[in-house]
Amino acid sequence: MMEAMELVAQSNGSEAGSKTGLRRHDMYRPVHKGLRNLMCDVLVRVGRMDAGDDAEAVATAGCLRDMLVLCRSHLHHENQFIHAAMESRHYGSAATTAGDHLHHEKSIEALEVRLRVLEHGNREARQAAAQAIYRDLALFVADNFQHMDVEETANNAVLWESHTDEELAAVHDALVASIPPEKMLTYLRWMVPAMAPDERVELLTGIRQNLPAEAFVGVLAVTKPGLAERDWHKLMAALGEMPLAA
Repeated sequence: MMEAMELVAQSNGSEAGSKTGLRRHDMYRPVHKGLRNLMCDVLVRVGRMDAGDDAEAVATAGCLRDMLVLCRSHLHHENQFIHAAMESRHYGSAATTAGDHLHHEKSIEALEVRLRVLEHGNREARQAAAQAIYRDLALFVADNFQHMDVEETANNAVLWESHTDEELAAVHDALVASIPPEKMLTYLRWMVPAMAPDERVELLTGIRQNLPAEAFVGVLAVTKPGLAERDWHKLMAALGEMPLAA
């Protein structure tokens, strides 16, 4: 246990995380960029929502519910695969973020209770619920942002010390394989636009190598709306072809 905590404390926030200074396999960064993108988008939507407009209230509630579903799924994936990998080599090393996950589960449940009022209550009830949801959601997002930083620094320090990049890639591949295709498309919708151009190319090149052409076109169709025109053309040029019309 002490050895695991020492490894956590040694994290310096560097992407390298290795004695050689070479870039290491980072399972957290791509999906966390997507989750930050999603959380910010939904928080803004909730904050500007007209709770007195039935259609807008229900649509915004749907966006928030979809976000909470993805957040809960993400917690499960990290518990099942990443925390398991950490604990297999350094017992107790995932304790801090595992505890955070339990807290996040409770926060998700509380937000879902308020969501039911937003979806089914009268206008007066919805307006009161909207204010409470916005405050609670802002705190949930802030807590998640701090939590993700701990995972990207402290947890990665443990993973990089205890696993080779090949082992980490195997853990990541198993995690990805457990996600249904429709849910993976939802992740990609938020991940790809949040990435730097070189990260997008790296991710999508790997996806294209493992998908039929028509399925890859579907991936691009999901991610294109979140990209600025300039970013889209950069991506198409880097991929070397134009699978979709610009």
